[in-house]
Amino acid sequence: MAKQRVLHPEWRDSHATTPYPFMDDALLRNDTGTFLPEGTFLDATLYPIGGQVGLRLSKVVITSDVVQIYIGDAANDELASGSFSMLEPPEELRLVDTYGRPAGLLVSESLRLAIFQAWGPGTHLFSQTQAGFVSDVCHPTPEIALRGFILDDGSVFADDIWLVGADGVVLSVEQNSPVQNGCLTQSLGDETVIRVDVVGDPLFRRRLCEGVFTTPTFLRTLTVKRGCREIVCGPDEFGDFKLTVGHQDAADTVLRVRTTAEGLTVEAVGEHLEDIQ
Repeated sequence: MAKQRVLHPEWRDSHATTPYPFMDDALLRNDTGTFLPEGTFLDATLYPIGGQVGLRLSKVVITSDVVQIYIGDAANDELASGSFSMLEPPEELRLVDTYGRPAGLLVSESLRLAIFQAWGPGTHLFSQTQAGFVSDVCHPTPEIALRGFILDDGSVFADDIWLVGADGVVLSVEQNSPVQNGCLTQSLGDETVIRVDVVGDPLFRRRLCEGVFTTPTFLRTLTVKRGCREIVCGPDEFGDFKLTVGHQDAADTVLRVRTTAEGLTVEAVGEHLEDIQ
């Protein structure tokens, strides 16, 4: 009877005798002699938010009945973790970060994970050369943009988020526009931003009394033109415009600045020189 040969084994079976999903040159043994057999994990996918290059199995914490596995990088040994009962090892270990967000998956079998029963209670540390993962299973997930809010109790509020303006707070969505810092223009890039205007409690009270409230229009820039010359000035760091008419020692002046229903009016009053006899 001819001996049966498997010419093309299944992908995971073909890696059973290799360190995969760890690097080919991974020692799989830490400084205290704790050994992680090849094939303990069949596959992996790692995507902790903020993870850098060089993800590794950073440490394994074992108690009398629980195994806690941590994934880390050069900057943080506890980027993500997953735990399972010593008596009922799973076939898939799902990883979450410190805020409970999904961070990866380790694929194994119950019998393979039983190896941790022989390690004994304690914390077992591993370096990059000892238990570094191959790049194929690492998916960089930069920690950019707004992903949630950390509440006072340390928990994270994420997923779909509604921003609602409270008393005297007006929220609006607009494109990022250049910011005027005095007479200088600072560009912030072409991005969509959320603008928050705190207009104060008196305006909120007026809205309650009148029933109809129009968001006030604020003065953002002041443009001075004379001939071909144009100067655009913005408010100071407190959002204030300081307009000085005439010399500080002048007893009177012909320049007037007043508000109207249409906005702000700057005008000169008095007689024209040619009309004086």
